[in-house]
Amino acid sequence: MTEHEQLASSSSSIALLSQFSSWQDKLTWLNGYDLWNLHPIPGLTPANETSSIRLSDGPHGVRKPLSDLSLQESFPATCFPSACATACSWNDQLLRTMGRALALESEYYDVQVLLGPGVNLKRHPTGGRNHEYFSEDPYLTGRLACAYIEGVQESGKVAACIKHFCLNNQESHRMVVNVLCDDRTMRELYLPAFEMTIKGKSSRQQPKTIMASYNRVMGKYACENSRLLTDILRDEWKFDGVVVSDWAAVSDRVEAIRAGMDLEMPGSKGAYDPEVLQAVQDGRLSPSHIDECAGRINRLIQEFQPKNNDHKEQASHVDTSKAQDMFERHDQLAREIAHECIVLLQNNDNLLPLDKSKTRNISVIGDFAKNSRYQGMGSAHVTPTKITSLYDALSDLYKGDHEEYSIFYAPGYDADEDDDEIHQRLVDEAVEVAAKGDVVLVCVGLPEIMESEGFDRPHIHMPEEHVRLVESICKVHQNVVVLLSNGGVVTIPNNLFPGPKAILDGFLLGQAGGGAMLDVLFGIASPSGRLPEAIPISIDDIPATRYFPGTRDLVQYREGLDVGYRYFDTNDIPVRFPFGHGLAYTSFAYENLQVAIHVDEDCKKNVTVSLIVRNTGQKCGKEVVQLYVRPINSMVYRPLHELKDFQKLEIEPGQSRAVEFELDIRSFAFFDTGSNEWTVESSSQFEIQVGSSSRDIRLSDTIRFKTGKKATTEARQSYPPKATQNGAPLSSIVGDDVFADRFGMLRYNVLQMIEEDNLTQSIQSCKPIHRNTLLKDAATVSLIARVMMKVIIHVASREVQDGPTRKRELKMITANVENLPLRNIVLFSQGKISFQFLDSLILLMNGNYSKGFRTILFSQKRQTDIQEDDPNY
Repeated sequence: MTEHEQLASSSSSIALLSQFSSWQDKLTWLNGYDLWNLHPIPGLTPANETSSIRLSDGPHGVRKPLSDLSLQESFPATCFPSACATACSWNDQLLRTMGRALALESEYYDVQVLLGPGVNLKRHPTGGRNHEYFSEDPYLTGRLACAYIEGVQESGKVAACIKHFCLNNQESHRMVVNVLCDDRTMRELYLPAFEMTIKGKSSRQQPKTIMASYNRVMGKYACENSRLLTDILRDEWKFDGVVVSDWAAVSDRVEAIRAGMDLEMPGSKGAYDPEVLQAVQDGRLSPSHIDECAGRINRLIQEFQPKNNDHKEQASHVDTSKAQDMFERHDQLAREIAHECIVLLQNNDNLLPLDKSKTRNISVIGDFAKNSRYQGMGSAHVTPTKITSLYDALSDLYKGDHEEYSIFYAPGYDADEDDDEIHQRLVDEAVEVAAKGDVVLVCVGLPEIMESEGFDRPHIHMPEEHVRLVESICKVHQNVVVLLSNGGVVTIPNNLFPGPKAILDGFLLGQAGGGAMLDVLFGIASPSGRLPEAIPISIDDIPATRYFPGTRDLVQYREGLDVGYRYFDTNDIPVRFPFGHGLAYTSFAYENLQVAIHVDEDCKKNVTVSLIVRNTGQKCGKEVVQLYVRPINSMVYRPLHELKDFQKLEIEPGQSRAVEFELDIRSFAFFDTGSNEWTVESSSQFEIQVGSSSRDIRLSDTIRFKTGKKATTEARQSYPPKATQNGAPLSSIVGDDVFADRFGMLRYNVLQMIEEDNLTQSIQSCKPIHRNTLLKDAATVSLIARVMMKVIIHVASREVQDGPTRKRELKMITANVENLPLRNIVLFSQGKISFQFLDSLILLMNGNYSKGFRTILFSQKRQTDIQEDDPNY
């Protein structure tokens, strides 16, 4: 939308708003109509419609549930590779193309807002929703997110919704946990991807909506945090779209409206309205705040509400053959996208690509070979239009061959095991089958039951049965290829390294992943994926492990900037595979690096970097040229180097391509908490590094800026200088005082929150129970809560069908229900339960039986009195 169109739309919205004399009418719009739809707006929504626009989960497929509360059962849609896989592509255009396809399927299912992409940083590899996120690096995350958003919004018929804003980097206690993160860490790691999209180069890259997360940030819930939603998001970044809550994330609706959190989801039939009404009457909330939120929602509906009056039946009017054709095209697209997501980690003796004419006996081992592990569990779970397993693709490849061939198979393990039990019979059978093949393809990784929305992983290794399987096969066969399927990185034990000759990591490749993996194995497509996160040797090598996921009430980001490769490379910590790593079936040479400074001012820099990349091998391939910037003489603590740009190039054998990068001031700046601004130090020196991974730097050059600013005392002192203590990097051992010093004037507040949390943990009591008490905690001290939890789990589990996925679905449902705050019972009840009734139950849970029963009896009278006092309510 052009600036002129935005002004016209805003004027139209104001005109519509002025038609309503009652702000209570507008208050209705600030709450969903139901779990997925927004309320109609008179004069804007057709008279015969009960709702206006629809929201739907993404981000790698359109998830329109068959029933409102379903997390697994939904209408079929193309299941593209998950973000953990598409990040491996390092390809903007690929994400843009995928976004366009998602928009088409959103239109087909009458969806106007697609809830994606997820741009939260991967703080720790055990995060339960890491499969929905791109990278441990904010620049890579932001670049890919901008392309995805541009593709989704290109037609102007579907809006993207980036999520989850912000510091939502774990599933443990995600709905109540308080995140302590200093400003510099937040600005340099956890906010840039959000900022890059909101300040996108074109309006299509700028998301129309942003989702506020469940967690608290520095004591305030994200949905009620005016510093995040007003000061940073709207005033500083100039975001003028709609802020929507994560589903049932609102704790205090009055504070949320005041902070600029526009749309509360899901629709709770106005559960918070009595409290909002009272706040307006008391003067604690101005009706103008409601007007502002309503105006933004109004503009969103005006821009994206389908123009045809009968849009609720839109999908049924689409020609079935055309829809089938669209899904077939998108299945092929999903396969093409998956090609570039596969990372060749290891290829000893150039075992890959396989030669079909010479490979006539193939042993395929692993349950994942037939029952593809292609996506994660939770709200991002898509019902695919079809699934192509590796075994099926392999069978199709050889089908019709005149020469004799054999494909041998053994499951090797149970894909639904979530512990380290080893079924030796399955392993022994797999070893026998492996011996029959010219080559052995071993499909292992993480079972779906081990990673999901709702809980974090307890470790980063594969199940012991998977490890034993690979180890046993490598003892009897030389030509072993390990194919990994996992939503988060997995460590490769020392006893397996370098056992297999080749290792391919597909992460989660979507519905066409089996075919894509086959294409790469046989050289039909060349591997071009690169790791978006480093793979450590041990979980103990990760500094955040000490502080992840924290306690029920508090998580402390004490590792600060030391996340992923920033920590490993700075402190020279060995890793299994570095950030940006990935092999190809050819080789590349980097030549003729040229670096030039064009602008050198205090608040503005411009540097161009150019080089030549040549394919020195025998096959066509794609190379990801990565540019890192290393500060040399900084007076503040900074990581060794950081990714600042990249390009993916396809080059024919013997050919070369020119590459050019342009760097601005943010490529060299750090966030100075003393001056509250991005700063490049005066007379600062930087090394420009270009390479194929963070540890494979091929060319470098040094530049020096003459202008800049002096780092403040706060910036220099908030992070201690690099040092070691008993052989461990000092940055991995952060005491209370050192951590609190990073917060400047909030130092005392941070120490107080840490002390209060320590006291809470020592007492280990859940009383007094309140609205934000987790259901599982209330159940430990209250029979009422125990009964409620059992009933809710029973109701939520009714949709789970018998079959191979039942165990994992029940685990996910149980984890999500147990970790619900009590307030969510009201917010998901669709008006069947009021907060007055919940508060009465909480009184009973706390043993205040007399008052509890009295308030239950009088809760209905209280509701009636409010309505009589204000007939417009």
